[in-house]
Amino acid sequence: MDKTILIASDLTARSDRPFLRAALLAEEWDAKRAVLFANSDKSRVDQDSVEHQLRRNYGEDMDAVSVVVAHGKVPETIAKTARGLEADIIVVGAARHNNVTDFFLGTAVDYVVRQAEAPVLVVKERAHHPYEKVMVAVDFSASSKNAVHTALTMFPKAHITIAHAFHVAYSAWLKSEGVAQEMRGEAEKGMEDFINDLALGETDTARITTAVLEGNLHQSIYDMLLKQDMDLLVLGTHGRSGFTQATIGSRASEMLGWAPTDVLMIREQK
Repeated sequence: MDKTILIASDLTARSDRPFLRAALLAEEWDAKRAVLFANSDKSRVDQDSVEHQLRRNYGEDMDAVSVVVAHGKVPETIAKTARGLEADIIVVGAARHNNVTDFFLGTAVDYVVRQAEAPVLVVKERAHHPYEKVMVAVDFSASSKNAVHTALTMFPKAHITIAHAFHVAYSAWLKSEGVAQEMRGEAEKGMEDFINDLALGETDTARITTAVLEGNLHQSIYDMLLKQDMDLLVLGTHGRSGFTQATIGSRASEMLGWAPTDVLMIREQK
């Protein structure tokens, strides 16, 4: 069955990056694309005018793209449209933080992640090439396992780094190096068990690397994303309570905001 990519657009320049990333994904997956313009205003928007604006923006790139114009609250409309199209992924852009129309960050993305079955890709960077270096942040939970398997399936040519961060509480006051060593040992054993439980084949095993990082969760992940020149950060979440049950902790929404790379949120399936 053909894959379907749903691109949420507000018809402004900030929608260009998700549109271009979706084009690369469509080429890689041989997938169909649909652009959604969700109008939350009371005034009705004409389908022809939206298609005309998209054609002005993207020219012949629109030839293979269908257009959906829907009315209602933006997050709800995105989730509803994704279900109706049976979309395999929802692609959105990173709007200006705290802008009143910023439905891509914070509670609005939380809503889409909880309500839509499809993973949500937040595009921040200009798309120059397919994702080649992908990091999956894990805490060894079932949601982390699902996120790794999904990333491996979605990006079969990418190298996948599976990263886990542990923090030594009050490390500045601890004089004993044995405490930190013990915690690292536990984290490394947890990673070993996690990888074994994934039961990967030889092909997937050959393209993964593991990393156990000591330090603050945010800083550790951020530093590695930059130092390793990663293209994408993958985060797994539970569907029940949004980011408060995120597999990498209750601060996944913050990670989505500060991550220097694109971010893919993968909801744990029931």
